[in-house]
Amino acid sequence: MQESNGKPLVFLDTNVVISYLRGESSSSRLFSHDIIDKVHLAINPIVLQEIFFLSEVRNHPETLDEIQQEVTLLPLNLEKAEEYLKQAATLRNRIAHSNDVLILSSASDCDYLVTYDQALKTTLASLSSGKPEVVTPEQLISQLTSKV
Repeated sequence: MQESNGKPLVFLDTNVVISYLRGESSSSRLFSHDIIDKVHLAINPIVLQEIFFLSEVRNHPETLDEIQQEVTLLPLNLEKAEEYLKQAATLRNRIAHSNDVLILSSASDCDYLVTYDQALKTTLASLSSGKPEVVTPEQLISQLTSKV
């Protein structure tokens, strides 16, 4: 398990950050002190770029600052992205968008990838037998709160 300061590294997919910005409870809870104390949250430049164009961010730019205070910006892993692209060609293009490849590449060394995108979960299962564990916000919160 890759850990950051003794905490599991948790990559947040764009749809989870959007859910947080819209005040949805499970995603909002990921940013609560009891969860932040247990994990280290991360995104990459692709997720950041995707949330720049949301009306929630345009209307309230301070929300972007709040997010950036709580997450680490991971670099793109171009070597891993290239590997995934080669494998995806044999999977009949299951990866629908190039941004997904770049998100998966950054998340490849994380302990968890938190997403609501079941297609992304299926794709990653086809590409990798190891990390990260793909979970929804609800599943991650359940795992973290059940640990003593």
